[in-house]
Amino acid sequence: QGLALLRAVAVSSGAPIGTITPQQRSEAYSTLEQFKSFDGRVGVAVGLLSSERHVLPGVPTAPGGAADVTAVTKLYALGVLQSFIRKGYADLGEGDRVALRSSVLQAARQLVVASEAASLGEGESRILGNKIAALLGDVAVRDFPQRWTTFISDVFAPGSQGGLWCEPGHADEAQSRTYGSGYGSMIGVKVGLECLKLVVEDCTDSDFNTKISTRRRNDVLIGLNETSSQFLPMFFSLLSEEYGIVCSAKATLAEMSAYLTNAGRTISQMMPEECVQYDIQVRRRDGAARLVSDCLNTIRTFCQTMPLEWMLSSDRQDFVSALLHLLREDTAGLQVSATACLEQLAMRKLEKKDWLRLVSSLPQAVSEANEAAAARVASSRGQMSQTELLVEQFPFHLGLSKMLAQLVSAHLNFITTDKDMLAEQGPNYQMLASHLHLLAEMVGHPSDPNHVLHVSSKDARKVRR
Repeated sequence: QGLALLRAVAVSSGAPIGTITPQQRSEAYSTLEQFKSFDGRVGVAVGLLSSERHVLPGVPTAPGGAADVTAVTKLYALGVLQSFIRKGYADLGEGDRVALRSSVLQAARQLVVASEAASLGEGESRILGNKIAALLGDVAVRDFPQRWTTFISDVFAPGSQGGLWCEPGHADEAQSRTYGSGYGSMIGVKVGLECLKLVVEDCTDSDFNTKISTRRRNDVLIGLNETSSQFLPMFFSLLSEEYGIVCSAKATLAEMSAYLTNAGRTISQMMPEECVQYDIQVRRRDGAARLVSDCLNTIRTFCQTMPLEWMLSSDRQDFVSALLHLLREDTAGLQVSATACLEQLAMRKLEKKDWLRLVSSLPQAVSEANEAAAARVASSRGQMSQTELLVEQFPFHLGLSKMLAQLVSAHLNFITTDKDMLAEQGPNYQMLASHLHLLAEMVGHPSDPNHVLHVSSKDARKVRR
């Protein structure tokens, strides 16, 4: 029966197991339909998920006559478990809940090992990671913090301590071994980031009101706030370390390009050993930038709904300074992601000191971003024109204009109640004037003006008054 289920899963998923006849396809779908009504399907799914590898024998076209169907089988098992969690999980006893959680965590750890060994394809690893993250999130919103008290340490502890997170100081080594769009051993970090993002969304987005009770959502949010001191420093360290790798790799690639130019050669004319070194740096840059982007996507959710102290408190980690700095980084669209995070903060009800900090810091941060863009044009040695740069940076400039305007329109009361600002004097007025000057410059951006400045005419009149 186990082999019949494996074959049915492989056939229905289109796995490369040779030619499939219409009769075999019909039998496969019939097997899966029968399995849906099988009372022990959850136990079978847990077993399939916990197994390190699944091999289907009797496939002549596969190496050794057996096809590896691990990825498709685990995806199917995850789907079965996710469907059950949303319908029958509440009826499970404590022991069964622990067993199910353990199997999902074990599958996540196995994924890290398999991704590091490149025994899974890039696409398979990424899809499995997202599915595992979603399932962990579904369990967390039902069990954390009362029943699953170790959720944070189970997911965000380093691998050597039984978690999914990367080992401190080993990110660079891991990035140099990744290929293409894969994550390698850093897939565990991707799972953790996606999982926490989904948990926060499920507990704060009104679209999920019918999915989770208000009391349960509040319990999860209180638990996250109480444990934030455990994972926020890890997020900040990840941003710092991965961005450092991005900068280091870009500097090395620039040096390589300059060396080739001085030698009268191009990248396509590199020697084999030079190609190897160049590819290593590209993998370092792209892999690290991918993780910074994933981290910013999760941080954006924090900026939107979680306590402002998470992002604005600079006692231990200064996320705002990091976001402002990332406005200059074009790799993997990081400047667009950083702008989106700042926009979410701009739409919140900020304290005046926090608002003034953003108002005063943004003109300098944008100026540095423009200088970095000009430096890229200069270093391209004529391969990039100013027009091409404007086209490339349009998503960034569009998001930037929205964020700058939101920061003003959402906090007009700070302007209308500040006597120095109204009298056009004092340091606060100078900060505001610099910010509004930057907004005025955005109006002159060579694009459709209807998409540049997002301040309503009513708000604009209030500012003028």
